[in-house]
Amino acid sequence: MNVRAKVSSKGQVVIPKQIRDDLGIAEGSEVEFVPKAGGFFVQLVEDFDPRYPRVPAGEFLKHVVRIARPFPTDEEIEQAMLAEAARRYNATRD
Repeated sequence: MNVRAKVSSKGQVVIPKQIRDDLGIAEGSEVEFVPKAGGFFVQLVEDFDPRYPRVPAGEFLKHVVRIARPFPTDEEIEQAMLAEAARRYNATRD
């Protein structure tokens, strides 16, 4: 079945109702454009994508590394980098 739609000045296209109904596309649904033989294939993005499994917040947070002191400032990081660069430079001179 071929169905046509016009592109607006903003590059928007309205997906015809018949196709939305057939694909199960509702307001707020996400679609993906997949390159296919000189054109594009439009498909509904499922809630569950095996490439990006949903992880409960508690499962994610158990892997967060906690440190007892505050994160170093930009100046402290710069000083540490310069000290390490000087140490490596001096090591090649001995």
